[in-house]
Amino acid sequence: MLRLEIDGKWEPEDFIEVLKGVESLYYKVALRRHFPFDYPHYWFERPDFALSFEQHLDFSNDWLLSRARTIARPYTRLTVSRIEYASPGGVDLAGLGEACKAVEGIVDRLIKFFTERELRRERDKQARIETTKKEVELEQEEESLRGLKIENARAILKLRREYPEMPDEILTALIVHDQDKLVPRIAERKITAVTTIDGKSPEDDEAG
Repeated sequence: MLRLEIDGKWEPEDFIEVLKGVESLYYKVALRRHFPFDYPHYWFERPDFALSFEQHLDFSNDWLLSRARTIARPYTRLTVSRIEYASPGGVDLAGLGEACKAVEGIVDRLIKFFTERELRRERDKQARIETTKKEVELEQEEESLRGLKIENARAILKLRREYPEMPDEILTALIVHDQDKLVPRIAERKITAVTTIDGKSPEDDEAG
């Protein structure tokens, strides 16, 4: 079971985006068996009308998620066990342990990124820093976040090969796009922690 600890004021869009992002990441790990009679992924290319790359990613992830919801067997499905909306509160999601653990690792690393960023900014308030240096540091943070999202995507690629006919760079982009639904809520401290109830914490895994 995956538990997200939440805080602050949530709007309906926050719940929609977070649950959809988590569900989309989860099924990319949970549905590991390749079905030989699947249609090839021509859906990523939409020749009938022009889309931006971001719109392509939205369309493709929606297609994959709809497919996953259709074909997933009962024991592989991700379900909501509990939502406690308080300050703080929590969201419990039940699913396959390995897939929940993979999502936990992604969310945990994103939380740590923004927590460390806030600590750096608090330290910066105590010192005078030139404007140019701040701009450079902001660019470095944005590049570090992009790198972290790609690293998270590659971690999922190592766990599963559901789409062998899909180039890794496309699947990486889709997984990065899933994370973009979570990042604003983590940055705003609306998602404050993540755990798998029946597993070790990410710190324990790193220590081992």
